[in-house]
Amino acid sequence: MLRITEISVDEKTVTLRLDGSVVNTAVSELERLCLHYGNNENKNVVLDFSGVTFMNNEAVEMLKRIKGQRIKIVNPSLFIETLLGDLHA
Repeated sequence: MLRITEISVDEKTVTLRLDGSVVNTAVSELERLCLHYGNNENKNVVLDFSGVTFMNNEAVEMLKRIKGQRIKIVNPSLFIETLLGDLHA
């Protein structure tokens, strides 16, 4: 289960804090939110991964697919950073 909390919004950026596991339907929900803010609202999206405990390959692939679309990942644990590889850089 993944909880997504909007913790900061301004004219150019929205920060979403993620808590839990990025798996199953949470992957598509996260992608939908990122694309909504990035495309529809023309904002940069900061994903705060400090509360993410697990993510599956589907989540990693989704992030690779949308990463160039104004998405920034911050605060991943060492485990999540390893899964993300060069996406976090």
